[in-house]
Amino acid sequence: MNSKLSLLTIFILIQSCQIALALDVDLTGTWTSKYQFGPIEEVMTANIQHFGVNLLGSFTVKPSEGDEYSGIIFGTVDGNAVAANYLSVRNSGDADPQVAIIFIDSQIVDQDTLRGTYYVQDSEMNAISGPFEAARK
Repeated sequence: MNSKLSLLTIFILIQSCQIALALDVDLTGTWTSKYQFGPIEEVMTANIQHFGVNLLGSFTVKPSEGDEYSGIIFGTVDGNAVAANYLSVRNSGDADPQVAIIFIDSQIVDQDTLRGTYYVQDSEMNAISGPFEAARK
């Protein structure tokens, strides 16, 4: 019984240290990530400001084919969990611009790495999701 209590205590201490470490991470900076959409690779550069539990910033995407686009970022940090929304409006040459919303659900791996899943939905109802990793420059 004593050894189980000791193991539980050690586990709780380790978890507390990991959460405390994540809370001390400031995500302010420039982050890059790559995404694969079929044959097209996109490289995103995001400039993020971290205020308390809130994130605010901007991003630019350079696809291997097509035009570059950009937008705004807003999100939150809760312990080592990061949730953010990316919003862009692109002029597709038609009368109606194309709106795309990206949601990321990620974890802080270390002070310079985020890893998780992205979800994209555009105004034409195209949807895609997949894993991603972002690194601070």
